[in-house]
Amino acid sequence: MKLTKLLILFISVFLAACTTGQLFYVDSQGKKHLGCDVEFVGLPSVDKFAVEYALSLCAKSFVKKGYQINETYLLDIDTSIPDAPCGMMWSHELAKQMYSSGELSKKEYGYIVAHIDLGLAVTNECT
Repeated sequence: MKLTKLLILFISVFLAACTTGQLFYVDSQGKKHLGCDVEFVGLPSVDKFAVEYALSLCAKSFVKKGYQINETYLLDIDTSIPDAPCGMMWSHELAKQMYSSGELSKKEYGYIVAHIDLGLAVTNECT
């Protein structure tokens, strides 16, 4: 019985550390569709920014395609992120290291995590 309670507690804590978000768009016939469904697991105070970043990029993409969204505030979010150090590409390890050393804010770290997970990271070729 104790093992069952411990397992339930573990699952509850794990699920509580999950941050999610969805974006719906409306097509030209007025039909509502799920456009993006995102989930980040880690530090909730950072993951909320990862969700914001991913949903903002999603919203901008659907509006560019001519669809409508209700969450228009997502279109005004500045999704720029700091460049990775010269000759490097953002990775989870690099971002975590720079966040831990105070070189990145929670918001920057969250945005970079989403940027990496969305496959957008490229090597910073400094000139």
